This record gives sequence, C-alpha cells and structure tokens, in this order.
Amino acid sequence: MNVGRITAIAMPLCVLAVEGAMLTWERMIGAPLDPMYMLAKQTGGFAMLLLSLLLSCLTLVFRYRIPSVTLASQLILTLMLSFWHADSILLVQLVAAFYTFMRTVGERRMYIGSLATTLVVTLATFMSWPASRFLGEWPGRILLLALAGAIALARRGMVQARNATAAAGLEHRRAQTAVKQRDAAVRRSRIAGQLHDSVGHGLTAIIALSEGLTGKTGDPRVEEALKGINEIARESLTDTRKAVRALAETEVDGEDEDPARLGSRNMHSWDDIRPILAHARTLGIITIFTETGIRADDESQANLCFDVTQEAITNAIRHGRHVTHLNVSWNHQPRNGVTVTVHNDGAGDATPTATPDDGTGLARLSQRVRDAGGVFAYGPIDGTEWQVKAVIPPTGKQQTERKVQP
Repeated sequence: MNVGRITAIAMPLCVLAVEGAMLTWERMIGAPLDPMYMLAKQTGGFAMLLLSLLLSCLTLVFRYRIPSVTLASQLILTLMLSFWHADSILLVQLVAAFYTFMRTVGERRMYIGSLATTLVVTLATFMSWPASRFLGEWPGRILLLALAGAIALARRGMVQARNATAAAGLEHRRAQTAVKQRDAAVRRSRIAGQLHDSVGHGLTAIIALSEGLTGKTGDPRVEEALKGINEIARESLTDTRKAVRALAETEVDGEDEDPARLGSRNMHSWDDIRPILAHARTLGIITIFTETGIRADDESQANLCFDVTQEAITNAIRHGRHVTHLNVSWNHQPRNGVTVTVHNDGAGDATPTATPDDGTGLARLSQRVRDAGGVFAYGPIDGTEWQVKAVIPPTGKQQTERKVQP
C-alpha cells in the first residue's frame, strides 16, 4: 500500500485537533453530562484522556505500515478507557484503524482481526454503559465498524481488479512482442539466406576471377587494380559473412538484449578507415586524409565516423564523373565531437541524389547521425565538387582520450 506521508499524518492530526478541542471546551466550559466529560473536569482524568488521545493518534500515523499493531493498540486503549466509561473518545480512531486493517492484511488475519474487534467493542460497550443503554449503544458501534469494513473490502476488490487488468494487459503486450520477435527472426533468417546466396556467391566469383587474371595481363597498372579488386572483394565477403551471422541469431530476447551491445560486435575503430583510403588510391584517385585534434575512446562515435566516411568515398567512386581528387578530413573537437568532411571533384550530373525515405546510402546515414544528435549535410559545391559533411557528437561511452597517431 503506497500512501504518502502527508496523507498518513493528516487524518490523525485532524482527529487530535477536534477531540482535543472538545476535551478542552468541556473542561473549561461544558456541563458534565457524559461520564467521559465528567472525567475531563478532573485534572488527573483530563491528563489521562489527553495522553490516551495522543497515543491513539500517534499509532494511526503508522496504520498502513503496521496495520495489525495499530488495530491492536486501539483495541487495548479502548478496553482500558472503558473502565472509566470514556472509551467513546477513541471510536473514530478505532474505525480508521479497522478500515486500514481490512484493506491491507491477508485473508486469515482479516478474519481473526474482525472477530477480535467485535469481541473487544462488545466488552468495552458493556463496561461503559449500563445494561439499559447497552442495546442502544452496541448495535450502532458494530454497524459503524461493519460499514467501514465493507468499504475497505470494496476498495480492496477494486484495487485487485485494476491490478489484474494491468497484469493481463502486460501479458498481452508481452505475447505481442514475442510474436513480433518471432516474425523478425524469420525475416532475418530469410534475409541472411538471400545475402549468403546472392552477395556472398557474387563476391566469391569476383575473388576467383581476379585471382585467375592476376599475373596474366602483363600490365603493372592492371595488376595493381586486380590486386585492389581482390582485397576489396575479400573484405566485403568477410563483412557479408558477419552480417549473415548477425542476422541468423534468432535467440535474442528483445526485452533483455541491449541493442548497443549487439551492434558492438561489428564496430569499426578509428584506424579502420586506412584500408578504405588505400583502396581509393589503387584506383588512381589522389586521396588526401587529414586528422586534427584528439581522438575520443568512443567506440560508437568511431564506428559512425567510419561509416560516414566509407559511404562518402564509395559514393564518390561509384557515382562521381572522372573523379581524380578525394579529400577526407576528421576534426576532433575539444568536447570529443568530430567533424567529418569528404569532398571530391567530378560532381557532374552523375552525382547521386538521395531522397530522405529511400532507406539506403546517404539518406540512411543522415538518419543515423541525426538520431545520434549530430548534423549531416551533403550536396554539390560550385557545380564541380561534391561534399559530404557530418558533425558526430560523443555518445557518452568514452572512457579516456588518446592523441592521434602520426
């Protein structure tokens, strides 16, 4: 039972204020018509009533934490004051304690507490009132307690019904999630098979053809190009196999698995860009790479920086017209943000234009950079060059810094 501290204290304070005011008024002004108030006229009796009232209200503060102890203390105080015919001063506190008890305890203790409360109230009423007035006073107290218990049980049932509905909804959502995960696993398996059968076999054929032609052309430039083709095809085949293995893993629990941890299996480091630059140079493109600032030990940032640079270089080679120069720069900012700039000549009409929703290439990278909180832009410059520029912020997972290796 989650009840705020103010709510738990408010009711006992109100009872203390009202009952204390009534006792003070009766002692100072009122007529001693009731046995309890006759006792209040006496100094010792007033002190006893006030102390009982304080103890009763104090125990009510903890009624939701220790409901059984609270109810037991109210019953003991009621029984004690019945010797002086003054137990009615604790009636409101007893009803409040009984209500909380019926809302919070287990079923077995609820039955025992109800029986004990009925017996104590019956005995206290019998001791406080003469036999002629017992039958007039006792039913009213029992009915008041019964009403409080009925309201508590109704409220308890509503809470249980709401919790059951919430639990059923949670189970339904979990079932839907499990179905989606199963369907996603089937799709991943199908995609993995397609990659293995088409891309994998195609790259294997390229490797075989390039190796078969190596050493037979007699042209050093062609031999160098064949070597570059073979290296690129082998690395692409390795990446394809990694992707196939990742897609084929269908035992991942969607609620417990960390997507970042899954992705980290194929993360690229800062230095992984060097083979990509070397491949561009083997094609006869003058490739210049500059890096300034201090690298962050941030695996996710390095991986995204690599992907942006690789895609920009591949884009230039594949779509650029008569590309002869390629400039790549990484500028690491003081707070570990890195600005990636890739521009090439030969923009022409063949330079690709990616739409925001094509889901591939520059548009896909643009979405990834923006999801990471960065900025991504690409387009022609003066009609003669094409530029890709990205500002990639830190991911918050960096641990240390290290200087760029010359």
